[in-house]
Amino acid sequence: MLWPGWRRRDRQHLITDLEQCRGRIGRGLRRQLSLLDPLELAPLLIAAWPRLGTDIRSQLVSLAEEEGFVDRWLELLARGRAGARVTAATILGEMEVGRALGPLLEALGEREEGVQLAATAALIRLRDPRCLEPLLAALAEPRRWPPARVAEILLALGPVSIPPLLALLKQSAPELAVRVIAILGLFKDPRTLPDLEDCLQRGPAPVRAAAARALGEMGLARAAPLLQLALADPEAGVRAAAARALGRLKYRQARKQLQACLDDGAWEVRAAAAAALQEVAAAREI
Repeated sequence: MLWPGWRRRDRQHLITDLEQCRGRIGRGLRRQLSLLDPLELAPLLIAAWPRLGTDIRSQLVSLAEEEGFVDRWLELLARGRAGARVTAATILGEMEVGRALGPLLEALGEREEGVQLAATAALIRLRDPRCLEPLLAALAEPRRWPPARVAEILLALGPVSIPPLLALLKQSAPELAVRVIAILGLFKDPRTLPDLEDCLQRGPAPVRAAAARALGEMGLARAAPLLQLALADPEAGVRAAAARALGRLKYRQARKQLQACLDDGAWEVRAAAAAALQEVAAAREI
């Protein structure tokens, strides 16, 4: 609880005192912090954290563990109101509390968007490879686990995410494969090219279209010849995705085929080809 006479300026004084610490948190300041309620301490630390040195951060993490603040924040994350859950997720992420990994993954599936966003940011800060397996499993349940948030965390984990994503792609039904392909495209990693090109050539229509979009997202010119062939795909959605991808790649060698697509029977292909031709023309001017 707050001590008598607490006011907003007292909170700012504590923040300032923390920011001015050099090497060690004094006994008096430590006592003042330990007297705060967990939901009073967390916003204070969140405000000060970006300007604190490594030593001070480490001492604050120790204080939070020793005084039971971390346990209380974990309880709030699991059962608190939305605002308290956002605060708890944020401070647990800032402090990089490893044992918060499971609760944060649970919070990622919350319906409350603010809690989702806070949990996503916290998991990105943690960058813990242990969350790879549950995140990959979450991609199969998009109604509970938002794929966009899952993708953000997988991208933050870096290249370590790519091999398990490729393995998942090989055993996925089309709906899940489309989500996996979209994430792989965001990595822009040449190692994914063989699998994406295989999907473009041999996958069902939704997978072929997703592969074309991902290849355009990656920006690698070596994928262009295969995308040119996809302009003749029997499915309009795939032809349109291939045209848009070739435009993103600024691939001038495809101008003739893109020009022919302006007479395609599907409006989305004609629109995609027109936009792609504009991108190619603009690239030549530059």
